[in-house]
Amino acid sequence: MIKQYDIVIVGSGIGGLSTLLYLTETDDFKNGLISIAIIAKGALDCTNTNWAQGGIAAVEAIGDNFESHINDTLIAGANTNNKEIVNKVVRAAPELMKDLIRWGTNFDKNFHNEIDLAREGGHSAARIWHYQDQTGQAIEQALLAQLYKFPNVDILEYTQVTQIIQIQNGFFQIQLYQLNNAIFQDIISCKLVLATGGLGMLYEKTTNQKLSTGDGIYFAKKLGATIKDLSLIQFHPTGLAQEGNIAFLISEALRGAGAVLRNNAGQTFMANYDERADLAPRDIVSRAILEEMNKTGTNHVYLDATKVDTYFLEAHFPNIKKQCLDICGIDIEKNLIPIIPVQHYSCGGILVNEFGESTIPNLYAIGEVACTGLHGANRLASNSLLEAIAFAKFSIKKLLQISKYEINTQPLALKSNYKNIDIRLLQQTMSKYAGVIKTNQQLSKALEILLKIKSDAILENVPKIEFLQNEMMLELAIDLLDDAISQKENKGVHFNLDLV
Repeated sequence: MIKQYDIVIVGSGIGGLSTLLYLTETDDFKNGLISIAIIAKGALDCTNTNWAQGGIAAVEAIGDNFESHINDTLIAGANTNNKEIVNKVVRAAPELMKDLIRWGTNFDKNFHNEIDLAREGGHSAARIWHYQDQTGQAIEQALLAQLYKFPNVDILEYTQVTQIIQIQNGFFQIQLYQLNNAIFQDIISCKLVLATGGLGMLYEKTTNQKLSTGDGIYFAKKLGATIKDLSLIQFHPTGLAQEGNIAFLISEALRGAGAVLRNNAGQTFMANYDERADLAPRDIVSRAILEEMNKTGTNHVYLDATKVDTYFLEAHFPNIKKQCLDICGIDIEKNLIPIIPVQHYSCGGILVNEFGESTIPNLYAIGEVACTGLHGANRLASNSLLEAIAFAKFSIKKLLQISKYEINTQPLALKSNYKNIDIRLLQQTMSKYAGVIKTNQQLSKALEILLKIKSDAILENVPKIEFLQNEMMLELAIDLLDDAISQKENKGVHFNLDLV
């Protein structure tokens, strides 16, 4: 018999973990009426949540209000957001912060024992709840500590989803590959929650974990779910200029604390591009940085934090200070930080409604993998962790509508995979031709290169997990380019010079 669950959650970041914890607080779970499994591709804490620095946006301070947060979100998203969703999420935010605190998350406080709220780009007020510059790690560890209290939840670490099909009664059959012992196994679920995060590894440089390969979007599309705005990729303007795929993120909160951008000549420049200067939304800042790099013929600009109070840097940005010193030998109290825009966040994904339901019955998407309408064409800083926990909570009543059937089926056949897919070429192509600024010719060239990679690939009858992963990334990259080519106007993070 193939093991059967009522709910399977794929992903162990804030989206997956908070969905699970909200479920454990229901009477159905407490009375043993629902069975749950959570699947992690790597270790449970190997998530983008764990790397999130800035924090979570939620109205708290005197003088701030929901309307201001809503308006900031709409402006950042080029007014293409779903206004009802923005309103619902923003108004839910303060209670969600209480949930995180109840689950053990610590947020920094000031001398008056009040939440120490930071300000980030695009926000008109200080409303960012944070723990130093490691907010995501604080949340991840708190939620994991809660998870371990429930021995009746099955935890499958180092387990990759390799196939998903929908079978009788709308149930899902999921084929898994256990990375530690190289064994395939199948499970069945009534409800399936995809909380698999982003797709940063499609690019040459990203702030994402290496496991961020867009798996959830790939499988949702295979199931027939609607995918929306896949090409709306946010680049973070201040990734540390360093070697390798992964770029260390220099939090936007550092600019909120007074750090400024300078070009190669040492000149500040953001006021020339936007009245909000260094605290403009990320799409504007990223394009301005590229413009300055083109003007000066350099491959990076600088972030100057030398005028930020030393005590403040030590208290609020200890990890950034340490990583800059360890990676580049830079003391940010005395030296400028070399930075470049790097891939950071996917604003599109699996289209869902206000309950996190996709267009496929019983299939849910929570967090970055989803296109909820909150972000529109560009994510406002620190709205992502908020979105994940908000939709986790919104989804619970629907998730509890479980069908009780015993499903009899056979394990899925192993899938043949294509080998000889050049992932390095794929990443270079995406970064070169589908980056911050694009043209029709560049997008067509990128698609031509990727289709050539696909046509040259060789089918391998013996399934190998690395072949499957590469195949998924290639298919997703092609879909992303198709979506970019179909965009008819510039909005938010989508900037095509031919549409100006």
